[in-house]
Amino acid sequence: MLLPASFDPAAAPEALVALDPSGRLVGAAALTWIATGDPAAFPVAVHVLPQHRRQGIGRTLIDAAAAFASADAPALQPFTAPREGSPEAAFCLGAGFALDHRILHFAGEAEAMEAMLGSYRQKLDAAGYIPAGARVIALAEAPLAEVATLIAQEFRGNPVQVLARLQGRTGSTPDAKRSVVLLLDGRVIGAQLVTIAADGLPEVEANAVHPDWRRGWANLLLTHEGTRAGVRHGSRRFRFFCDERVIDTVKLARRSGAAQTHAHLALRKTVG
Repeated sequence: MLLPASFDPAAAPEALVALDPSGRLVGAAALTWIATGDPAAFPVAVHVLPQHRRQGIGRTLIDAAAAFASADAPALQPFTAPREGSPEAAFCLGAGFALDHRILHFAGEAEAMEAMLGSYRQKLDAAGYIPAGARVIALAEAPLAEVATLIAQEFRGNPVQVLARLQGRTGSTPDAKRSVVLLLDGRVIGAQLVTIAADGLPEVEANAVHPDWRRGWANLLLTHEGTRAGVRHGSRRFRFFCDERVIDTVKLARRSGAAQTHAHLALRKTVG
């Protein structure tokens, strides 16, 4: 299979193939009929066999996917956001995708971040801003269906796919001890999901707060407790990323001493 990651049990992609004159497979595209991201777009993945690259086959597959989805999709996006400066990014830009925004990746010291967030939290506690009904629990203790709904809403994903990951039925499952969930009077209003990378470092893959409680105590409490959970379970360094448009988070990362390591490109190709 040329595109195994695209054919997830929770998705049903449309497959488009490119054949040479003798009928042999030279490339393929997978178009997923689930709009995700911000702004929302249908993911498309393309793979061309190495010996047939640089012949326009990949671009032709992208154009075919765009034409095929033009009646249903507002836009296409790469199945995986390419790394800035990579050959994959160059291919996408050359195939008509345009940059919407960048996702900045950082690496930092968990204890330094926890100390900085703790000082901010003390001020909120002293001012009485954090409600008595607010509580942060481990993902292992949380109602997963509610968490999946929140994550899907905040990142324009599919709640069925998110729940499948949280339950360990597909993809990389978040660490149940380092990942935390924010409750307010028993209702899920925030979640921070952490996975463990191949090199053993924890990575914050999602930090979501319900729109009604953003830009205030909820995000700080969630992030602080998530960082504390990481330190408590042995994390010394960790990685995280944020949308460059979220200026407050970018400033927070830099104040903590975290270093930006690279960026990924959120690309979109308008169709229709």
